Amino acid sequence: MLADERSVHTHRWVQGMRGLGHRVDLITLIKDFQYDIGGISLDASTKLSYLLRIGKLRKLVGKLKPDILHSHYASSFGFLASFVDHPRKILSVWGNDIVVFPYANYLFKMMVVRSLRKANRVTATSYFLKNAVSLLEPGLSGVIVIPFGIDPDKFVFSQRPDDDIVTIGIAKSLRPKYGIDILIKAFKISTESYKNIRLSIAGRGNYADKYKSMVRECGLSDLIDFVGFIDYDKLPEFFSKLDIFAMPSISDGESFGVAALEASASGVPVVATRVGGVPEVVLDGKTGFLVERKNVDELARALEKLITNPELRRQMGKAGREFVEKNYRWEDNLKSMENLYFEMMK
Repeated sequence: MLADERSVHTHRWVQGMRGLGHRVDLITLIKDFQYDIGGISLDASTKLSYLLRIGKLRKLVGKLKPDILHSHYASSFGFLASFVDHPRKILSVWGNDIVVFPYANYLFKMMVVRSLRKANRVTATSYFLKNAVSLLEPGLSGVIVIPFGIDPDKFVFSQRPDDDIVTIGIAKSLRPKYGIDILIKAFKISTESYKNIRLSIAGRGNYADKYKSMVRECGLSDLIDFVGFIDYDKLPEFFSKLDIFAMPSISDGESFGVAALEASASGVPVVATRVGGVPEVVLDGKTGFLVERKNVDELARALEKLITNPELRRQMGKAGREFVEKNYRWEDNLKSMENLYFEMMK
């Protein structure tokens, strides 16, 4: 498997396949020493340096002799894999690598198209992303949708009792594309009418200081809590403390929305933007509300519908849990990928 060892999704795929009894060798550009899962590093920290590692990658693949060569992310690992001869290559596209990166310039587009053409099979996390692949490379057929589902059993369905405080939460990297500044502005509007609300922001990123400064300038420091990065195994505890989950992403690179499923599995209604593949995982009016990207007022109104109606929060939370269990169980997604492996071995 060629993937970023620093990604929680990489950990889930590698450990999931190992749990099914397969030998999985992970090749990564950079080691994750804090959460090491045995990745073999190419020691490449820049795009130029990883292009210089193609020879090293070829030798590694020749030494490991894998039955399947599975790369994740078309603009990096998929591109590297395109230079490796192997009879069974799978490319899994994630979002930004298809929706954003190739439209930056012609060179980037050609890199991604090459990645797609050199793979024997391509998988996408959502139908939105499958369609995006078809737009980018119309000649490609048979893209398979295999989501990054979740294990609902790890997220306890326990809706919070009605009390005086309503807690809104978000768990995303602190980067512009996730619309955290939009959420802070919408939250400020809501505080003008509702004094019993709090906002909990989980995550890390290079915009952390900017967002914290924004909160101070808005006079919201007593109402907004930055809780930092949360390990994946501690996310259920974070969701258990929320009444509403917000996901105001502004980019179509949000091609799926695992966090929305995690919130729904926890019985928490979701307010999200109508971008990318998010409408596939948040059912508007049933498991949460969808609003237009960058629309601060509409986001505030959607939040307030849930702030003022605990019964609606319970109904949507219950519907969300049922939706996840029926459609997005991780064990089913893992089995679908395993079946693809077996199919390619025939």
